Amino acid sequence: MKKILIISLLSVFMSPAFANTAVKLSCHLRKNVIISRFEYQLSTMKWGKQFQVASGIKKSQTKGHSPVFSTFFLNGDVLVFYPESKKYFLLYSGAKTPDRCVVLAHYTYPVVQLPYYKEPRS
Repeated sequence: MKKILIISLLSVFMSPAFANTAVKLSCHLRKNVIISRFEYQLSTMKWGKQFQVASGIKKSQTKGHSPVFSTFFLNGDVLVFYPESKKYFLLYSGAKTPDRCVVLAHYTYPVVQLPYYKEPRS
């Protein structure tokens, strides 16, 4: 009985309703950038009235074997994240040098369960 209870509790925490996260960054050239990450490797970037989308995260490493995560947005911007040092950089499309960003806040978006709607038959 204990095993069944433990397995049931674990399955609740491993259910497909994943939390979606966001980080608010302040970069030198672009203030108040919100990077949101969703299921299926969808990322969005919003600043001012601008909005960009990216799909996937490229995982690589430095020469010193530190992990690096890069997100390539459709406008050509690249968000680079170093998880060990928790540092973010934005490389703007066409720019030669990255822009250092500072983390202002972290968010977790609430999981919304939408109601099921079935059209009535006539």
